[in-house]
Amino acid sequence: MQDVTSDRATEPAVAEGRATIMAMERATWRYTALRALVSVGCPEQLRDGPLGVAELARRCGADALALRRLLRSAAQTGLVRSVPPDEYELTAAGAALLEGRSALTLRYNADPEIWGAFGELTETVRIGTAPFVLRHGNVYGYLADKPALSAVFDQLMEVNLEPLAASLAQAGVFSGAGTVVDVGGGTGMFLAAILRANPGMRGILLDLERVIPAARQYLAASGVAERCEFVAGDFFATVPAGAEEYFVAHVIHNWNDERATVILRAIRAVIPAHGRLLILEQPLPDDDRPHLGKDLDIRMLTLHSGRERSYAEYSALLAGAGFSPGEVIALERDECLITAFPVAAEHA
Repeated sequence: MQDVTSDRATEPAVAEGRATIMAMERATWRYTALRALVSVGCPEQLRDGPLGVAELARRCGADALALRRLLRSAAQTGLVRSVPPDEYELTAAGAALLEGRSALTLRYNADPEIWGAFGELTETVRIGTAPFVLRHGNVYGYLADKPALSAVFDQLMEVNLEPLAASLAQAGVFSGAGTVVDVGGGTGMFLAAILRANPGMRGILLDLERVIPAARQYLAASGVAERCEFVAGDFFATVPAGAEEYFVAHVIHNWNDERATVILRAIRAVIPAHGRLLILEQPLPDDDRPHLGKDLDIRMLTLHSGRERSYAEYSALLAGAGFSPGEVIALERDECLITAFPVAAEHA
């Protein structure tokens, strides 16, 4: 016989689960509406004040009826609002659609391939590799052929990482002397923060040839270029020698274990016995608590061959590449510095 009492006891929990799912579903619809508004250029057209729907549609090259329905839905977010009889305007909060992290994220997600990768997650789970990766190799190869989108991505990374770079500089984890190599350092945001906080240090930035001009410009604007060396190269092949500290930020998580180990071994080949490796990532907790890295790992599944990892998984990677994991230094936004030291060859 069915236990009716037990069924009734679970009803509130099931109802709560349904409410959670519905809230997530509606949030997806609203985000999609905002992405479409940004894609057709509505925020820029509304920058100087309200416009009638017909005029806004003309300027955006949109269908007026479809745009009206989109605006009506988006107005629920409080980022735009209706102005009778038939106009819309940006609210004060809606300025976030024009610039900054949120605007850049929406513009990045406006790309059909980037956005479409989310819809391929089921296939990714079935075959173990993202269809996006099978088509393009990785997101960086995809961006290399799309200069406009690549510029948006670079801006987004700068906005995302600037507070983290400041947190890193304030943490006081660098010796203040010697040389640090920023492996895959991009435009140099982290290296600039490190060198500004440590006037006695020198830096070497390693990245692809196409990135070096932007890095030179950024580090010059930061006032530290005279203490930097710029090396164009492939961190899978060789890493510059001659430094005491090697810094790798948001690089290892982009690659599977095999490729990540190649990077770490390239560093191990040149790091001195007294050297130190510092990896900046978001180690995942081993329990079910909410964590930004768990959400980002879904992004990794759709666009990359790599993944977010737990501290134990990073430790295993390091050990396999000839390093002994050391102290973990917490920064902001669940980010951590994982320190490691080279193991003597006979013990590696």
